[in-house]
Amino acid sequence: MAHSVPLADPTAATPAPLLPSPAAARLRLTPGGAGRGVMDGGWWPRSRDASAELTALVTALAGRPGMTASRLTIDVGDWDRVPLRIAVLGREIEVGRLPRLDHMVAVSCGRAEPLLLLVVPPETHPASAEAALARAAAGVGFALPEEILASCDISTARP
Repeated sequence: MAHSVPLADPTAATPAPLLPSPAAARLRLTPGGAGRGVMDGGWWPRSRDASAELTALVTALAGRPGMTASRLTIDVGDWDRVPLRIAVLGREIEVGRLPRLDHMVAVSCGRAEPLLLLVVPPETHPASAEAALARAAAGVGFALPEEILASCDISTARP
């Protein structure tokens, strides 16, 4: 016996698709949060303002189970004016600096190993940035950050 399915009313208003807020972090993590490659995902900040962007990243991660950041370590070459600490969600988080973290940010979340995220330069063309985020979040292979960026036609030279 066939079940009838009511057809949608073509005159009914179609709801607008939900779009992310302009300030939403552009972040992709490996499925299940457990990376099997070099990185655990990718992040595409909107600017090189470390204080603002790191605050947005920590806020975005805080909504995920087990992702409460306790420390950040960044590649100083990717940022302008790097703070010693940032205040996020009522907590102070230390920001460590390394001269060559190779376009990654390490987020310590109380896990045995930090979450390693590829940092896509903010001025990157959207199609290239999306490709790099997808590749970094694939969770397979051992491509290094500079290899992923180069394969997506993304320059690592500062503008």
